Amino acid sequence: MQGYRSLPEYLLDGVGALARNLTRFPKTKRESFLPKDATAENDEIPSYWVNGLIIMLLTFLVGWLTSLILQESLSEEELWLSIWAAGAGALALVASKANMRLFLKTFRGPILEKVQSAADADDLGNWLESNFIAWKPLLVGLIFGPGLAFILYKNWQINTSATMHIGPIVVVVLACIQSVWVAYYLLPFYVELPSRLSRYKFDLYTTDPSSSEVIGRLSKLLTSIMYITIAYIVLLTIGLTEINVLDVNMNLDAAVVFAVFVWAPTVLLYAAGQMHISDVISKAKWDVLNEVQTKIESLYAIDDIPQKETLERLERLMDHHDRIKNTPNSALNFRSGLNFLNSLLLPVLAFLLANIGDLIEWIK
Repeated sequence: MQGYRSLPEYLLDGVGALARNLTRFPKTKRESFLPKDATAENDEIPSYWVNGLIIMLLTFLVGWLTSLILQESLSEEELWLSIWAAGAGALALVASKANMRLFLKTFRGPILEKVQSAADADDLGNWLESNFIAWKPLLVGLIFGPGLAFILYKNWQINTSATMHIGPIVVVVLACIQSVWVAYYLLPFYVELPSRLSRYKFDLYTTDPSSSEVIGRLSKLLTSIMYITIAYIVLLTIGLTEINVLDVNMNLDAAVVFAVFVWAPTVLLYAAGQMHISDVISKAKWDVLNEVQTKIESLYAIDDIPQKETLERLERLMDHHDRIKNTPNSALNFRSGLNFLNSLLLPVLAFLLANIGDLIEWIK
């Protein structure tokens, strides 16, 4: 599993490995161009933050050189648009790398060991193998990225009345392609995979499955991914408003794009994941409850009139049954649910603060 890489990771690690080969002297022979373990911290390649910065600079330079070749005179607003777009695309790659690292580290630990069926473990391995194929997100990004870029650039033009230039468009297109690559992995890994895990049978803590290590790790994984995603959305919202892609009077196209590509995946990611973790807990609880119910029924069948000792055993079994039944069916509690709702409000607050002046005028 340590060799699995998503397309954003191939890009980040590939740029880092290339930078290493170009700057390190003397040259040393290596077994492979990329480190074999995609999740381990090592000094073979620069930090993925550094790699993201390199990608940002390269993306910006492609657009700037395009404008230079076409002899386009770029305004200050267009330069800021290009810088922001290049940075947003690179930051999306970095956020994806952080999420994938959390994901793979979580599944390399006790979770696989707690899968009770060898068939389930093989099924998970085959599913991971099929979803770490790079050509699928590559194709999706090349198809949908330019369309997303067109909508964002068009809205920026409407808000700024700027003249169209090819250089900034190239930067926005490249950044949107990178962002779509990242968004591609939301569906299989953060929506579909929890559904698949809910069909597996795990070795959970018998008397309270919600307190099992597996459940705790899965819930922590989803929560960490959510916070990383929310942090990116907040920065994205501030950037979009500062460069006049979004404002309090934004048109319908931009609002739809922002809702579909930003809000919807975040809500689905967390809610669907927690729902399927709840399914894992409920399945484990019912396995235990059915076993206890079978014991209770077998004791009832011994005598027409149960003896005192039998009644005591029945009472203990029924108390045990009720205690298990009353344990939580979810890894969530009121406090974590409240934190989730508060997190969803952060992008809204960021949008309002970035447009506070326009908002006051709009209210007046």
